Amino acid sequence: MIEVRGLTKAFGEQTVLKGVDLTLEKGSVLVVIGPSGSGKSTLLRCLNVLETPCSGTIAIGEANMAFTRGAKAKRSDVLTLRRQSGMVFQAYYLFPHLTALQNVMEGQLTTLRRAKEEAKERALALLTKVGLREKADAYPHQLSGGQQQRVGIARAMSIDPQLLLFDEPTSALDPELVREVLKVIRELAKEGRTMMIVTHEMKFAREVADRVILIDEGVIVEEGRPEQLFGDPQQERTQQFLSRLMDW
Repeated sequence: MIEVRGLTKAFGEQTVLKGVDLTLEKGSVLVVIGPSGSGKSTLLRCLNVLETPCSGTIAIGEANMAFTRGAKAKRSDVLTLRRQSGMVFQAYYLFPHLTALQNVMEGQLTTLRRAKEEAKERALALLTKVGLREKADAYPHQLSGGQQQRVGIARAMSIDPQLLLFDEPTSALDPELVREVLKVIRELAKEGRTMMIVTHEMKFAREVADRVILIDEGVIVEEGRPEQLFGDPQQERTQQFLSRLMDW
């Protein structure tokens, strides 16, 4: 189970997260929606400790960490928590000098210290899962945006994380490439992967989520099952936000 309590994050004088509390059961999918600048991506980056929270606690499985304003986080604790989650970014951030296969092997070799042959076997299996085994020897510049993002998903899974984090995984893609990435994520949801997904794809959110939360100005405005939140939102701010997305 993933549990977050009292999570805050500020950049200078601007407080982006204001005491966020949430839980996520193993095997469930939480979708995070909200306007640009609301704190959605910052929340994901804090869970992966790419951004260090100012205060609060994060627990992912057996790993947990408390953050205190002004206190320096211990590197060993950060690495332990970070290893519990795999991150898929808006921009793919693949290593340009490595092939698709090498990109998926890299975290296994450096983080998990797996033997090279074992890492290769695992990487090939993951590339097969995302439909790209035939592109194993291709470099990022030889792949479409959708293919690069699918390699990114395989890379995130390669370290066997308890939680997969998706930060608007289709926002950098041309419309015709969005479908292939969403298809992979749907399959992962069917497998019972624990996932937190930030997205502007409302139809996809309604289909794949077990729960949805709306964040605005650093706080959770409303949360619920997708049929409730999309079909009968209780908060005026949720109603306003969804009314601007009538095409979903």
